[in-house]
Amino acid sequence: MKLNYEDKVQIYELRKQGQSFKQLSKRFGVDVSGLKYMMKFIDRYGIDIVKKGLNRYYSSELKQQTN
Repeated sequence: MKLNYEDKVQIYELRKQGQSFKQLSKRFGVDVSGLKYMMKFIDRYGIDIVKKGLNRYYSSELKQQTN
């Protein structure tokens, strides 16, 4: 199951409140190892890192200008 930004924030907050990875895994349908990775990632870079940004589109003209 894919998690949206709100789910990730909720998981982070619940984990900090003491819920186990196993409980969170069952509740959100995500593997424990993925949750552990996400927690370390957020601890290192902050909660805003899990926000999905927009893909950037670069025109072929702009790409040619950079070469």
